[in-house]
Amino acid sequence: MSGAILLTGATGFLGMDTLARLIDEGEERIVVLVRARDDGAARERLAGVLANLYDEPPAAASKVRAMRGDLQEPEIGLSVRDRAELIDSVDRIVHCAASISFDLPLEEAREINVQGVARVIELAREIAAGGRLRRLVHVSTAYVSGRHSGLFAEDDLDVGQAFRNTYERTKHEAEQLLRAAHDLPLAVARPSIVVGHSTSGWTPVFNVIYWPIRAFERGLIEEVPAREDSIVDFVPVDYVTDGVLALLADESARGAYHLVAGAQALSAGELAERHALLADASSAGRAPLRFAPQDTATGLPPGAEAFAPYFDVRCSFSDDRARELLSRTGVEKPDPRDYLGKLIAYARATGWGKRPLSRQASLAQNTGVST
Repeated sequence: MSGAILLTGATGFLGMDTLARLIDEGEERIVVLVRARDDGAARERLAGVLANLYDEPPAAASKVRAMRGDLQEPEIGLSVRDRAELIDSVDRIVHCAASISFDLPLEEAREINVQGVARVIELAREIAAGGRLRRLVHVSTAYVSGRHSGLFAEDDLDVGQAFRNTYERTKHEAEQLLRAAHDLPLAVARPSIVVGHSTSGWTPVFNVIYWPIRAFERGLIEEVPAREDSIVDFVPVDYVTDGVLALLADESARGAYHLVAGAQALSAGELAERHALLADASSAGRAPLRFAPQDTATGLPPGAEAFAPYFDVRCSFSDDRARELLSRTGVEKPDPRDYLGKLIAYARATGWGKRPLSRQASLAQNTGVST
């Protein structure tokens, strides 16, 4: 009988989708590590996650256990009893938890994204010492590439790159720690910009590629601080979850796997054209969207400065290893040209998150079947 799966980061977008897939695929023992003041508060946060996922949760969802923990505390903030229970029962770990804030002070970002990983490694080694650990899947980011120009391969890590923000830097530093953990059955998932579900458009967050589209539709901007030929690599959450679960199942998989659009990535100019921003502006009697150098663009909406650097990207990602892994499970990478419209349709239908749908309801609307 398989042991339990420990999932961190289930309150985040990707962790939430991963939890739903684990439930739907029949995993009976899932422990969700939740940052909270106590176990009762952890259970309340888990209930909130399940409400985002399901209108009518399946019976298996009631078996998911919330456990209070904190990546910023020694031994992940676990009680002696809870830590001992995990060491005796867990055989697989999916580590999704991280701070995705781009503007945290470096030391604060390191405490979560680097020291937190070190504490997960420590727990994994304790589980492995008992002969139980089968897999550790760590979710990183393709943007450990930083400001590198040209191709960035799955085996690449240190290529002399600078970084846009403390998020990229600390995720890179975390991978350096993981590369030294040769004794663990470890694989690293590196998604690019994670967007909504490729079928339904479902997402609880609207950032990065969403902000210029929303701001333009609201008449807040007329120019985007971007190079028109900038590479905008985004990937739907379901494809990333496919990759995470494939890595969890394949005990021979090692190293980093790029879960990215790769050769199918759009340019900033094509993204605008595909969304018909120019036509929308023309029909409304407004000037078309313009591209401007980031140091000259004006009138940006609040918070846009954090995302603007991702519209000045000169790096592309190879993903041969990830595509080969997923092809063995029957998963093909979706083309962003095929699902971009679904992302925007969901955003508009939900008022850009003001009237959210559950993951279950959004998939049912697109397939006619609850998932």
